[in-house]
Amino acid sequence: MHTKRPKIKICGLRRPQDAEFVNEFPISYVGFVFAKSKRRIDIATALEIKKKLRGDIKTAGVFADMSIDEVRFIADRAGLDIVQLHSNEDNDFCRHFRDKIVWKSIAVADEKALGNATLYEGCGFVLDAYDKNLRGGTGRSFKWELAADFAKNHFTVLAGGISSANIIEAAEIVKPDVIDLSSSLEAEGFKDYNKIKELFEVLYNNGLYERN
Repeated sequence: MHTKRPKIKICGLRRPQDAEFVNEFPISYVGFVFAKSKRRIDIATALEIKKKLRGDIKTAGVFADMSIDEVRFIADRAGLDIVQLHSNEDNDFCRHFRDKIVWKSIAVADEKALGNATLYEGCGFVLDAYDKNLRGGTGRSFKWELAADFAKNHFTVLAGGISSANIIEAAEIVKPDVIDLSSSLEAEGFKDYNKIKELFEVLYNNGLYERN
């Protein structure tokens, strides 16, 4: 089966040494969480991590339940490439960040949820599992078949419950532009070098990436 090679995003970096971990692998994006979360960091920490990142890695800020002014302040001070929005932001809200890349999260409870993409112009979409109590970061996957047609027509970031055990299946079914991982690459709440290495061993061995 032909599988489109997705770019890899690792979300929830919290320490400068996390940058050293990701620099070793062909990772295209990292995420800093500014929404309420156990992975939440401040601007100073984001800048400290960013200083250590490879220059070709783009940075995304994860936001939820914040005003335009709050998001703008953090996005500019932290020098983010991408604004990733996880609450009830509408198209007008997103339009304020056209100088950045905008990714809007959609919680996929069923196929109808994907129809919400028509409400937005010029955005990429982060597809994650629906949870009535959480805005992303569920650590659970949804039925990927729901997203296969969607990903043909929209810039798609597939998130939720993806690990080295199922990333090839996710890539084959959805063929997303980006696969977003977080909790599966952690030990005791922090990014773990060995788990990142294990993930890329799977990608190398299945021909999705080539070793340097």
